[in-house]
Amino acid sequence: MSTQERPAKERSPKQRNIASKTIAALAVAILLIAFGLSNRNDVPIDWLVTTTSTPLIVVILVSAALGAILGGLAVRTRTRRAVKRSKTRAG
Repeated sequence: MSTQERPAKERSPKQRNIASKTIAALAVAILLIAFGLSNRNDVPIDWLVTTTSTPLIVVILVSAALGAILGGLAVRTRTRRAVKRSKTRAG
């Protein structure tokens, strides 16, 4: 069955994958915002040289952003290695 013969309501696996990832990201964002708003107190952040007082919501958001960045880089690296291995085996 070609792409043109598909009914309008049927989505490709790639489109379904993107939609499910978007829904999951929105759910995580909503939970993160709710959790952050319920934790408005200031907390001491101990750096190597000094200690600062920062709202907990900032700590939560920065931690989430760093986790997302590091997770994305890990997935990207793993994907690149898999592609490189498959090219080596094929060629």
